[in-house]
Amino acid sequence: MNHPPQGPYPQQGPYPPHGPQQGQFQQPYPPPGQAQFGQVPPPKKKSKAGLWISLGAVVVVLGGAVAFTGWVTPGFFKEKLDTTSRGTPEQLAQSVANSITEQTGLDQLWCKIRSKRSYTADEFFRNAKGGAKISNPVHPTGQQERAATITAGDLSYGIAIVPDGNGWCVRDAKSDGEPAPLASLSTDPKPRPQVKDGTDAAMKFIDAVNARDIPAALSVMCRDAPDTTRDGTQQWIYGETKLTVRKTDVLKTAGRTIVHVDAKLDGTAKEGRVETDDHAVDGACVTSFDPTSD
Repeated sequence: MNHPPQGPYPQQGPYPPHGPQQGQFQQPYPPPGQAQFGQVPPPKKKSKAGLWISLGAVVVVLGGAVAFTGWVTPGFFKEKLDTTSRGTPEQLAQSVANSITEQTGLDQLWCKIRSKRSYTADEFFRNAKGGAKISNPVHPTGQQERAATITAGDLSYGIAIVPDGNGWCVRDAKSDGEPAPLASLSTDPKPRPQVKDGTDAAMKFIDAVNARDIPAALSVMCRDAPDTTRDGTQQWIYGETKLTVRKTDVLKTAGRTIVHVDAKLDGTAKEGRVETDDHAVDGACVTSFDPTSD
């Protein structure tokens, strides 16, 4: 009879043996970086290198565009020229040149009443290409009057500068020349002269226009003459209008005299008229004047 080998049996520990027991399912542990079953995996961290590269490219492009726009017209880095100063004749002349260059501010530099031909100069100034400069500096032409020459492109305009309530202003602009000075800067009429009739009143008026004497021209105007006639006369005198009598019509029944004139306006010939009221209370006087319409 065989006996089992002698010796102690293996001692059982207090813990269950390693490994799955019968009837149990062992859940495997996931490898590092993977979520366990039923769990949402954490989002992967994205590299910011691409974002910074993109932002850097945008900054470079925008910086280039800003730099280009800043230094090329109209360029907001470029210093704007002064177009408003007119405290002295020199400041006003420079402001005119600057306004032509900058294409802004010219409206504020003209006198309230200015020559008719200055509107042609204004149109040229507003369409001038490139910069403008003072080609002949400010100099006196009368007791208070000054003149200068502004060149823009291939054209030059002489400007007549006079004082006003806010400094100085431009009363006239003449192409390829300098405006002639006025006999007087005053716009107050002289005392009304004695006149014989409508023809005499018209002749005194014509002489005053040719002499560029605004107070004398206004002195023979009717008191009820419209402001447009008074201002218009001043504008025509500013522009060196020259009148020559062509013929005279005396309309005794109507109490009117019409003096037809040939007018020379800045080198252009026109036909116009001077009309008087021969029955005015203060004597015959000029009631209307237009050197361009007859």
